[in-house]
Amino acid sequence: MIRLRLYLARERQRIIDPADLEAAYWAVDPATRPVFEHDGVLVWVSGSGHCQVERRVRGRNLHLVESGTNVLPRTRGLEILSTPGVDHRWVHSLDRRWSAGEYLDRDRVEAIVDRALDVEPWAAPEGPVGVVHLSYLMWFHNGAMANGAAWPLDVCTAEQIAAFAAAATYFEIDEVADLIGRLEPDDALSHEYWDLSSPFGEDASLIRDALRCKLVEAPKDWV
Repeated sequence: MIRLRLYLARERQRIIDPADLEAAYWAVDPATRPVFEHDGVLVWVSGSGHCQVERRVRGRNLHLVESGTNVLPRTRGLEILSTPGVDHRWVHSLDRRWSAGEYLDRDRVEAIVDRALDVEPWAAPEGPVGVVHLSYLMWFHNGAMANGAAWPLDVCTAEQIAAFAAAATYFEIDEVADLIGRLEPDDALSHEYWDLSSPFGEDASLIRDALRCKLVEAPKDWV
């Protein structure tokens, strides 16, 4: 079974017949953050001519690296989807090696999320621009998941709420930015946010997918 997820489109998911894979693969718009999944292999179409390939094993995200990079030609992604059982060179994507116990030997995306959560956006945060934006977005997300999407209206300033929306815009998650701009005192938008941010039951997967793309598109924003 080949599954296609479109994170920034009205149609969130569909099943692709293997005979239709090539046509569907070239037809998708990279702006919708499309990912094809086949037998545990995920191919993210992250641009008109390139992609990234992942596999999740025992709770860890592995990336396919070829010619020294995990950004591959888009044609290569189609080849891999067509032969998911072939043995490839899977490697862990590691964050910087800081002191023992701090993001050592962990998936880079999860490490950066943890790093952002360590930054409290209420205290004039300092650091790389990407980490600061992610801090705001993850604090909003965790509050929305725990207390409902309207929680900032009770405890945040207008400037902080604007920073949440700006963070979503930075990651090009316009639907989340729009939702933050529509916050209401009751719980009316909570289910809309939960469905949007965590499709298929995977917590904050929309944010993590956007983070993966930003790490490729704007590497200087993280150092």
